[in-house]
Amino acid sequence: MSGTTHQITVLGATGKVGSLVVRRALARGIRVVALVRDPARLPADLAAAPRLTVVRGALDDGTAMRTALDGSTAVVSAVGVRYRAGNPFKGLDGPADVVPTAVSAVLAAAAGRPRLVLLSAFGAGDSRSALPAVFRLVVRFSALRHSYENLDRAERLALAGHLPVTVVRAVTLTDAPGTGLPADATGRPMRGNPRVSREDVADLLLTTALADGAGRRVLVAAS
Repeated sequence: MSGTTHQITVLGATGKVGSLVVRRALARGIRVVALVRDPARLPADLAAAPRLTVVRGALDDGTAMRTALDGSTAVVSAVGVRYRAGNPFKGLDGPADVVPTAVSAVLAAAAGRPRLVLLSAFGAGDSRSALPAVFRLVVRFSALRHSYENLDRAERLALAGHLPVTVVRAVTLTDAPGTGLPADATGRPMRGNPRVSREDVADLLLTTALADGAGRRVLVAAS
């Protein structure tokens, strides 16, 4: 489907990965609807983009979510928890259940069958045992525990829902420049502490959102 007729909805558009998804979609001529609680947090150049429609509202605002989903063939959820000073050992800065809240809201509000593309993390769901033992300890004794518990919930909700869905489990995210290579590492053994650029993850999320298909998939994003 061409970018001139495609429209996607992005949740978490003010975050690092979400804003990258928006930028890449707009650069390809795709119309984007961003549901944001505070439009002032959008980068100024994005807020002024002619193909971006901003809907103001919280994730659990059913009316705002229905408006944001109207006409979209896919919705990318790039929302995530925030940590105090960016440090999971200092606790959470905001609600722990933001990701399952987003998934529940999309499932309740979707009038058609847009593809749901959910950004999750490697270690969620049945990939938990693949994490190195030392990292499982870090998860257990930090606020990452709450993040993973809620990613587990979000994945279960998404995969049991009525929408076609792709879950993208990203390994450790970095701000390094994107490689331009496909970040789909599904089926590849993960050793040590693998990393992946947020830019590459954003590319995978967008590519997945634009792909045809009605099934349910779980992908791993890694360099």
